[in-house]
Amino acid sequence: MTSSVSHRATARGCAAAALFVAAMTVPAAAADMPETILRGGYSEPAPEAYARWDGISLGAQFGWSNLSADFGSVSSTTTLPKVSTNGGQFGGFIGYNAQWERLVLGVEGAYNRFNSLTATATNDPVSSTFRIVDYATLRGRAGYAYGQFLPYMFVGAAAARVNYQTTTSGAITSSRDNAFAGGFTAGLGIDVAILPNVFLRAEYEYVMYTQIDGIRSSTNTARAGVGIRF
Repeated sequence: MTSSVSHRATARGCAAAALFVAAMTVPAAAADMPETILRGGYSEPAPEAYARWDGISLGAQFGWSNLSADFGSVSSTTTLPKVSTNGGQFGGFIGYNAQWERLVLGVEGAYNRFNSLTATATNDPVSSTFRIVDYATLRGRAGYAYGQFLPYMFVGAAAARVNYQTTTSGAITSSRDNAFAGGFTAGLGIDVAILPNVFLRAEYEYVMYTQIDGIRSSTNTARAGVGIRF
């Protein structure tokens, strides 16, 4: 009888010890469980990362331009038509950006030279030729950083070097090389960071130039480029 009671006491003691160990293990296991499980699978989303665009940037670019030249005011005796022509261009840019979280504001200067962008209009006996040699722009930019992308818009001033010549019955009535034509520019673009300090660019630019020798002109340009940031 005594032996049976002893065995029962021992069994009860072992059971109590097991329960105690289990009770101590549950809080420890709960402490080791991921926070997402304790919250029913919910976790705070990590803040979205975006590239830095502040600092000095410079690069090279190339594009394809359409020149629209209106010769309607060249001659008082006859009306010359409006002419459209296309040509390639190449150049470079340098700028500076400041960044406040996702908002990026900057200023940028660029120089572009045309391979050949010449428009000619004829209405006998008058003929007129207009060529844009190269041009420079100074632009203010505003963009919004989204991941590795920076879509932006810009407005600014432009200055072009142009050549023009008008003849009447074969005689030159006006002609000048390296004349200056001012203007303004506006457009849209996107920069894409491919490395921490290297980016690619795609852009559309419109430039309207002041009238010169009765010729009104504008260019539409689609371009691509590559740049580095310091």
